[in-house]
Amino acid sequence: MDEWTYGPVNELVDAWSELVAGVKIGVSLPHLAADALAAGVDSPALRELAALGVRDDLEARRLLPVVLVELGRDLEPTTDAWGELFPWEESRARFEPGLVARTEQALVIVQRDLDGTEAGLGRLTLHWSGGYGDDGEPQLLVGFDGEPYRGGGNPVECLGGTDLPRRVLSLAANVQECVMEMFQFYWPTCARHRRGLHLPDWDWDGAGWPVWRCRAEGGHVAVPVGGLRTEPSIS
Repeated sequence: MDEWTYGPVNELVDAWSELVAGVKIGVSLPHLAADALAAGVDSPALRELAALGVRDDLEARRLLPVVLVELGRDLEPTTDAWGELFPWEESRARFEPGLVARTEQALVIVQRDLDGTEAGLGRLTLHWSGGYGDDGEPQLLVGFDGEPYRGGGNPVECLGGTDLPRRVLSLAANVQECVMEMFQFYWPTCARHRRGLHLPDWDWDGAGWPVWRCRAEGGHVAVPVGGLRTEPSIS
């Protein structure tokens, strides 16, 4: 058996195919890289990938195609449920100014929550699918540092909201799902109870401003969306 066909390199190729198809992988990329090194396969990027920790998932995903190219594997284009996606920065000129304004305000607000909780996930980015929803608004997907989230093998809910509060709610909900699917930890959590915070339901009536709620001790409002800060837990 050829290790390039049946061994750990093939497992890395399989992981890459699943990622490109938007499928949630159930393996550790650094562990696969370490297995490849142990089997005698080597490259600079492979060693770098093997040295990553469990919270370096985004960096691992970025390194994987570099590893495969260094190992001589051709990365054939693969289509997924969304097809080609376009960065927000390159496509926003297509949309009406009001939509652009509230979308970019929402980005700032939700990024503030990410930064305030020291999630360490980088810059929140948006990606246009090239299509439009039933409401006529562009289908926008979230991601981090230019890597879009496609939804664990199923189309994720696109960003929506006809006013700023609903836009912020939609973006925060998409980011929360993206974090859980891509990085497999819960964000955000209640500083008092160390339990996951929740957003209003999809049919929220839009009164006031959306808030993060904790369900512990009968439930309480933690903070308005955009106001999260890292705090010491209360023992």
